[in-house]
Amino acid sequence: MKPGLQALTSGADYPPINIAVEEALRVRLSGLPGYMLTYVNAASVIIGRNQDPEYELTAHDNAGQLIPVYRRTSGGGAVFHDQGNLNWTFVVPGGLDDRAGLLAIVVEALRANGIPASSGSRGEIMAWGYKIGGTASAAGKGVLMFHGTVLVSADLELLVRVLAAHHPSYPGKLAAGPSRRGVASVSSPVGNAAWFHPGLQTLDLETTLAEATSDSPAIDWSSIIDSTTVDKLVETYASRSWIYRTTQKGTP
Repeated sequence: MKPGLQALTSGADYPPINIAVEEALRVRLSGLPGYMLTYVNAASVIIGRNQDPEYELTAHDNAGQLIPVYRRTSGGGAVFHDQGNLNWTFVVPGGLDDRAGLLAIVVEALRANGIPASSGSRGEIMAWGYKIGGTASAAGKGVLMFHGTVLVSADLELLVRVLAAHHPSYPGKLAAGPSRRGVASVSSPVGNAAWFHPGLQTLDLETTLAEATSDSPAIDWSSIIDSTTVDKLVETYASRSWIYRTTQKGTP
């Protein structure tokens, strides 16, 4: 049975906009069944709320320039985004205990597209031993935001270059000892969903998710959220004070 959510999309590929939209949906949810939002970001690294970018990023990509880094409002580890990565977000009434059921919807959508997907012990999405997606969450006041990624056809070489957890130098960073701040990412072998279904596009999975969760076609978030509200939140989530704020392990 479909959850009866409103399926939403975002035409923006600027991460602070999509982070802001997620937060605006959390505020707007009261009294509504919920939302399922999908979007694709430009190449970037998104760190968890309780992480320190100093330890999550390698110094440079192969062009010698820092890849953009942003901080989301949920916990979890650092993830790589680009045009080959689909992001999905559930904003629904409930709590952390409801995550398994929502993740099952994503896994089934992948299976419907020919991907041998399954959920892992840490909420990750696996396919034949490869991690093809991760998840994170934030809950409070009766509202659950549960979101994640699916590596469909992402640039995995760039991912390895910029994410410390997947780079050969990472063991040295782990040895930083007591000075290590924030929650560390966990390294896992990564793969693309398109390995298992050549030609698969982010739009294919986006369409399947919308059909699995809603009785009506997906609409752009701007149809239901005031852009002024989002613009104000973008100012926060694009600011250096938010992205590079000092983080101590276990702090909110």
